[in-house]
This record gives sequence, C-alpha cells and structure tokens, in this order.
Amino acid sequence: MSLETNLQAMERAREAYWLRYPGTSPLKLQWRARAVRHSFHVLPGERILELGAGTGLWTEQLTSVLHGRNPITAAVFDESLFRSAKKLENVEFVHVTDLDGDLPAESFDYVVGTGILCHDLYAKNLQWIHRRLKPGGQILFFEANYLNPQVFLKSVIRPLGRWAGNADCEMGLRKYLLMKIASQQGFVDIDVIPYDIIHPRSPQFFLRTLKSLAFVLEHAPAIRDLCGTLYIWARKPGDEEARRPHVALAEHECLYASTSFVIPCHNEEMNIGPLTEAILRFYGPYVHEILIVNDNSRDRTAEVTRAIAAQEPRVKLVNRTPPNGVGRALRDGVAAASGRYILTMDCDFVQILPEFRDLFDAIARGHDGAIGSRFSQESLLINYPFMKIVCNRAFHLLANMLLPGHVRDISNNLKLYRAEVFKTLKIDQPGFAANAETGLKPLLSGYDLCEVPISWINRTIDMGVSSFRIRKVAPGYAKALVEVVVQAWRDRRNLARVREGA
Repeated sequence: MSLETNLQAMERAREAYWLRYPGTSPLKLQWRARAVRHSFHVLPGERILELGAGTGLWTEQLTSVLHGRNPITAAVFDESLFRSAKKLENVEFVHVTDLDGDLPAESFDYVVGTGILCHDLYAKNLQWIHRRLKPGGQILFFEANYLNPQVFLKSVIRPLGRWAGNADCEMGLRKYLLMKIASQQGFVDIDVIPYDIIHPRSPQFFLRTLKSLAFVLEHAPAIRDLCGTLYIWARKPGDEEARRPHVALAEHECLYASTSFVIPCHNEEMNIGPLTEAILRFYGPYVHEILIVNDNSRDRTAEVTRAIAAQEPRVKLVNRTPPNGVGRALRDGVAAASGRYILTMDCDFVQILPEFRDLFDAIARGHDGAIGSRFSQESLLINYPFMKIVCNRAFHLLANMLLPGHVRDISNNLKLYRAEVFKTLKIDQPGFAANAETGLKPLLSGYDLCEVPISWINRTIDMGVSSFRIRKVAPGYAKALVEVVVQAWRDRRNLARVREGA
C-alpha cells in the first residue's frame, strides 16, 4: 500500500472512531487541542498543518483554543470527508491527492495529528512530515500505544482490530522504536510519553473526575505505560528564534504600563537575560517595571541584572541580605513594587510566557487576580515528578476539605493580582510555602480570583537546577495550611459572635 492509501484508510477509521463515542469525543478532542497550544506555546500567525482532518472534528477544537489567530491547513485524504468538511475561521481544507504537490515543503511551523500516524508506513510518513516543516518547526501527534492491552490485542490479532474498526494498516507504536526511527528521519529533542488513560466508553458525567485522577495515574510508574495513547513531540533542527514571529501579546490598553513583574532569583544568571528580553518583547506595553529580586545568589545574578538595567530602565535590581528564601524574596519584591498590578513568577518560566495572555485576559475581564494552574482541566502536564504530583494533590485535597470554596492549584508562583491584594497580604512563610499563602489568603479574604490553565513540560536541561526539595519544603506547606485554616476558623467564630451580639 502507498502512503497516500494508508493515510486515507487511517483518516476514515479515526473519523468513525470519534463519531462512535459522542459522549467523550468532544472533550477528549478539546484536551488534545489545548495540548497543542500549550506544547508549542503557539504565537499568533504561526502556520499549522493538521494531517487527516476528515470533516474537521478536531480542527474545530484547534481553531477554538487558538482563537482563530493561526492559519490552519487541514489536509484531508478521503474525498467524501473533504466534501463534508466544516466551514471554520482561518482554516483551509485541502483534498490531498499528491502528497508532495499539494502541500509544499518547509511551509509550516507545526504539523499535528491524532490517530493518523500509527500505521505500518509511519517511518516514511515521518520523513515526509520532516520535509513539510520549516527549520526549527515542531510536530505533535497523539497515537495508539502498543503497550496498552486493548491496542496490543487489536495490533496482534488483526481480525479483532478490523472488527473493532481499525484500518488494515493500523498498528500500535512502540516508544523506543518510534524514537529511533524519528531520529533517523532527522528529528531532534524527541519526546514520546504515555498519555490519556481515560477510556472512550467512560461515563460522560464522570469525565472531569477521571481527568483529575489522570494527572496522577499518567505519571505513576508502571501504570503510565498502559495509557492508550502516546504523546509524540519532536523538532526539526533549525533556528527557533528566526522561525518564530516577533509579536506583541499586549492587547488590553487598560493594562498599559500597569504591571510590576516580581521575580525571585537565586543563582539565575543564565535565565535573566532571555527572560527579561522575552517579557519586554511579548508584554512590553504592560510593563511598569521588572524587579529582579537577587536572593543572595553566589553567581553573577546581580551583575547581569545591572548590565541589563543600564540599557533598559524598567529592569531594576532588588538585592537581599541573608537569610534567603522564596517567601522573604517575595516580601521584599512586593514591597518595592509600584505598579497597579503585581505579577510574581519564577525565573525559569520563559518558555511559558505566551500563556500569560490568559492571566491578563482574566484581569481585563474584571477579576481581582489570576493564578496559573497546572492542574486545571485544560492544563498540560508532561513528565512532572510523580511524588510532587502526589504531594500537590494531597495538599489541595486537604485545603478543599478544611476551607470554603474549591481550588485546584494555588501553590504555583505564577500570580497576577491588583497591587492592593499583594500589599495587604502578610507573607509569613520564609520559603517555598509562601506560594501557598499567596494563593489561599487572598481567596479567604474575599478577593475575586480565578485559575487559568498553564503547562508544565519537563523538556529542557539548560535552565539551571531548581532548589525545590519535597522533604525540605513539605513541613512549610503543612504549617502554612494549618495556620490559614486556624485563622479562617477564628475569623468565622468572631463573625458569628458579632452577629449574635447584633
């Protein structure tokens, strides 16, 4: 069979598969579309090629989560599906009969697909995809995992696979063989991660609960290998900066010159330059100041910051004296901030800066603050340390049991608040546990805060080493939660007494 024939057969099988499970398919397709946005940190104007788009079931989700700001070429291989394709904003459906002629080489920033690559000619398919990408372009596919028991049986017993709706050429992909072949076809920085443990027959009413459990199960040793899908990410060698458009993401004039970025730094000399440059490039009109809080670094953090500040007056150095600690650095940074809004963040967040748009959008809608959540239903979590997930979920479970309201992830140091929220907030914890205080205390004070999805993808090793250690910081988080709970109970009791006296 030819590659074109394989792709046509896979496309028909995938279209039927998604239509077969109307209760789960829309949400699962939306999650995968959001994974595309968060994996690539897509910028407006970047071009996307979707392989095997069919009638546009997934394409519709892609254009929705990207807000129609990215031109999508939806490649359709089956003529009958092409004739039934949806009309979507900024999407061009192309009926592909000649792979090389209909889709020109080096034309796309990203190539994506779901259930279209797992066939017996996928090596040839990867080679063709590599030629379609611009230098520095990336791919993301969601494909059948050979180690999943159901996929394994359908791959080994072909009649069973055909009875279940598989294409004749369909097969499960093996992680390490796939990585080897992708490398041979010229891809680099290859990630193949088990993903999506939620079965398509899951009850619709139970999906969101299952998604919350999936954050843990998809990272649990042994269990994760049984996921039904592989998340496949790779990059074509090339200059990433030259490929990506230099666009500004500051869209709300009401927030111009409003925000103080407070960034605690301990031995972060390698990150300060790229981070400040990217903040000014993406959000320059919003920036009132960028405060680099040097938390007693032993490297050249202070010297690098001074050199940048000499060229850009909005960058300012806040030097701390011992003892050091994230909580102490946040206190000093907030005290020095003079903007109408304060955004706190870690120094290694440079890759996820495009996602800060959602924080500013929330503020522009009128919220008092926005918190970046790694564990929202729309977040993407790839290769997150398993024990950190367990501890994080246990902390938030206790918080939700002991305190009013419901929170998913308020312990991340990515928060954008009106200045008065931070200025009136008492940060007691000296270390990482201060991040829990800055989430819980404003919520209990009645401020209108919302959580917005962000990603966490452990992909690079060139951004320094985190000083976060679970054994070291866990007692601080426990103490912070206990103190907040005790204070909340006291406040509730005092309020009850006041009402009784009235």
